[in-house]
Amino acid sequence: MIVHIPDKLYHGIINYSLKQQPEEACGFILGSPIPSRGVNIDVISFVAMRNISSHPLTHFEMHPAEMIPYLTDKQQPIVGIFHSHPTAPPLPSQRDLQTLWHDIPTHWILSLQKPHFPELQIYETKKATPTTYHKLSFVIG
Repeated sequence: MIVHIPDKLYHGIINYSLKQQPEEACGFILGSPIPSRGVNIDVISFVAMRNISSHPLTHFEMHPAEMIPYLTDKQQPIVGIFHSHPTAPPLPSQRDLQTLWHDIPTHWILSLQKPHFPELQIYETKKATPTTYHKLSFVIG
């Protein structure tokens, strides 16, 4: 699977995440309807969500009422869940792997450890015991 990301959207995610520092930024990645897992994904937009976590420096949590319109949109479905790691590498934490987001095709993590060189990784997660993940390829532009 390859994820196609418009350049403007990629830079928008980075700028939004930098503005949210030192807290984790979070949101949804919307795309074209996906016929099945394993096919390429065309990203259409990024929807920033408020991080309502009681520990926003190290964890993200979205308000359920704010998520509902996006969870039910069939025209531009959620193709990714996004959050930043302000001080950590772009690897899923144990807490990330324990989330209930495994039905969403991709999990995006942007590391801001080096703010002038942000590092994005996109993963596909598999719910199993234990939960596994692997990096996906992506194209910007």
